[in-house]
Amino acid sequence: MRGWDFAAGYGEFMTGLHAAAFMNSSRDSKIQKDPFDLPFPWPKVAAVEDVTPEERAALRASLERRSAFAR
Repeated sequence: MRGWDFAAGYGEFMTGLHAAAFMNSSRDSKIQKDPFDLPFPWPKVAAVEDVTPEERAALRASLERRSAFAR
């Protein structure tokens, strides 16, 4: 996990998010221009891969074979 010393649990993530929200809601934007951002071990924006129509059809068929909710 990039930049982390230990694996955090759900409660620790929620505590961090709550602390960040509190700090950002009570900060003076003239003194601290940028809001506080809690560093997460995954990228902020997931990379989107291009899929050809043939690959999409094969993936959709695989999903329909395996999932009761895909239809």
